Amino acid sequence: MISRDSDPRGVWRLVVWGVLASLLVAAISLRPPSLLGYVDQRIYDVLLRSAHRAAVTGRVAIVDLDDRTLAKFGRWPWPRERLAQLLAKIQRLGVVSVGLDMVFPEPDETPSSSAEPAARKSPDGEFTLTPHDAALAAVLARGPFVLGFGLGFGADREARVPCVLHPLRLAYVRQSAGSNQVPLFQAWPRLCSLPGLARAAPGSGFLNAAPDRDGILRRMPLVIADEEAVYPSLGLATVIMAFGIRRVVLRTNDVGAESLALDDLVVPLDAKGGFLLAYRGGKGTIPYVSAADVLDDRVTPTALRDRLVFVGVTALGIRDTVVTPLDATYPGVELHATVADSILRGEFLSRPRAAPAVELLLTLLAGPIAALVVVVAGVTWGAAILGALGVGLWLGAGWLLGAKGIFLSPLYPLAGLAVSFTALTVASVLLERGRADWTAWRLRQTRELLLHSLTSLTGTRDHETGTHLLRTQQYMQVLCEELAHHPRFREFLTPDTIDLVARLAPIHDIGKVGVPDIVLRKPGPLTDEEWEQMRRHPEFGHQVIADAERRAGIRHDVLLRLAKDVVSTHHERWDGTGYPKGLKGEAIPIAGRLVAVVDVYDALVSKRVYKEALPHEVAVRMIVEKRGTHFDPDIVDAVVRVETEWRRISESLGDGATDSMHP
Repeated sequence: MISRDSDPRGVWRLVVWGVLASLLVAAISLRPPSLLGYVDQRIYDVLLRSAHRAAVTGRVAIVDLDDRTLAKFGRWPWPRERLAQLLAKIQRLGVVSVGLDMVFPEPDETPSSSAEPAARKSPDGEFTLTPHDAALAAVLARGPFVLGFGLGFGADREARVPCVLHPLRLAYVRQSAGSNQVPLFQAWPRLCSLPGLARAAPGSGFLNAAPDRDGILRRMPLVIADEEAVYPSLGLATVIMAFGIRRVVLRTNDVGAESLALDDLVVPLDAKGGFLLAYRGGKGTIPYVSAADVLDDRVTPTALRDRLVFVGVTALGIRDTVVTPLDATYPGVELHATVADSILRGEFLSRPRAAPAVELLLTLLAGPIAALVVVVAGVTWGAAILGALGVGLWLGAGWLLGAKGIFLSPLYPLAGLAVSFTALTVASVLLERGRADWTAWRLRQTRELLLHSLTSLTGTRDHETGTHLLRTQQYMQVLCEELAHHPRFREFLTPDTIDLVARLAPIHDIGKVGVPDIVLRKPGPLTDEEWEQMRRHPEFGHQVIADAERRAGIRHDVLLRLAKDVVSTHHERWDGTGYPKGLKGEAIPIAGRLVAVVDVYDALVSKRVYKEALPHEVAVRMIVEKRGTHFDPDIVDAVVRVETEWRRISESLGDGATDSMHP
């Protein structure tokens, strides 16, 4: 969590990071790569599958030429006369319209008992109807039948064929001044029924339905244009036939098609006249009736009454199927029935014109929202809050699709939250690391100031003691580096600790600030009372640091702990005869044991007001003699190993008296 005391610039940096992340996602959403387009479609499928779906209207049914029908009445295609019998029986069951998911482009040359000749072309190029075709035409002419046909797309218009079709009587309402060109898919007749059959049928509708690039059929065109004519789909044409709809209005805007009004019912369209299919379930959602039962009169009188019926083939081997978001083998005939059922229900799926703008706005808001959440709640709680917000976006999109039929994609708003949170997490880590580095640097500076202050305070009491402090630091550095490889000291003498102990060594006599000058500077031997005062300087030093630590409210600080060890135990002895507490052996802190030998060596080789300097060899020999009594044996052994380096330090930082000058 970013505290109130945080640097405002750091907070604003987080906000800027969030805004930049959301701008990046928003820019990608304007020209999304194909992978994200695929993900967006899959999100639509998941939302559609999870959305609440009301039951079908019950006003649409399918008469199915299934396996049982073909097994009994012969393989497909049937003689047109038998198909005419089927359609006549369907009509007598009281249907309101019948859409045929089939095309009859060739004459029926099936032998007939009639003496009439087979089909032949008339002077105008049309085929005359054979007896079977004539029987079918007669049935088509008496009922509300809609024939299917196929349209072709692309530049190859030479493949178009002459067809008798039934274009819509369409009115246009244009919402913006622009081209008068019809903003629909442009196509041309490619596959249609014989003119004699097409003229007999009162209506027709195209069968075209193309899936998206991933092979899933989510929408199909409701209307398609051919130059000046506009044709309806089979489902739409069957609805128009059923209700005798007279007023069909295409509303367009500066982008393309917007809606299609069927009398008072408005059907939303995409820019090219596409219609999002509101699937109510997988195959079989629309009720099926076997054509065999119709032909055998085993269908109840009310089974198809007042219904829109679609006739198609689902027999194995000749059926056509499509992949939908809800089913991998959805029958083509049920596709057209679904269109009709959706129109009858009046509940449509749509992607409003403003949807991209709303999604873009949500994406742009994702970054600042994520930044505010992270600033207020921190990264951990921010992740939970933003996760909950993401779940809310997903559930909201699902509710909007299921309850209102409006598709707003949550992809880019969710991506905006995710990318912004990731960027903010990285920014927070960097910001906290920078703050930690700054704090560590300030701490190091504070420690340096403390050490310099304590050293200066010690040096002001006695100039000779100040010179002693400089040498002590270097002696300690060399000795600690030598002991760092020893098993007893390896864990304690890390590089950081070596640096601290070396820096703290010069302040070991800080407690002498509490010793009177008359005692501290006395040139001769001290009396017992004066020795008692002098021996208290470790306590004085410990008290100075402890009081400062308590007043500052600092606890468990490594520097201060080592400082107290150095000033309070450097006069303790290995055999327990030292002062002020008489600690013995391992009970003496390592820092105190190290300073003890360093302090004694420098005192021996340095000139004091009360004595002359001793030669280096003599001082080392005296330390070795105190091995195991005054000093830690292993530390003494290390002194022997570094004595050459100590000699160099003593000579370079001496106080004017060298070993050679004072033998």
